[in-house]
Amino acid sequence: MITVIIGVWGLLTYFRKQPSSGSFRATLVLTEALFIVQGLVGALLFANGRRPHDNLHWLYGILLVILLPIAASYVSGREPRREPLVYGIAGLFMAGLTIRALTTGQ
Repeated sequence: MITVIIGVWGLLTYFRKQPSSGSFRATLVLTEALFIVQGLVGALLFANGRRPHDNLHWLYGILLVILLPIAASYVSGREPRREPLVYGIAGLFMAGLTIRALTTGQ
């Protein structure tokens, strides 16, 4: 689960007092792209008559798409030291959302 990796990676980076690496940031971008693609696939499934088991699935999906941009706007222009902490917490939150989205979509 990529969001757990982001969460742990970000927190380890923060507590080791290291700056965010290019690899970490690239993983964030790829993760965001994956959630956008998942959203598009979900929209296609919806257009073809498939519906999630629970309407909360929509909320979790939208939150997963907007959470990283919100975190990015929060760390932008602030102390770079906090960046991995914010993304680490966001990653773990996203992991929880992913689990909930999976359970409400079936």
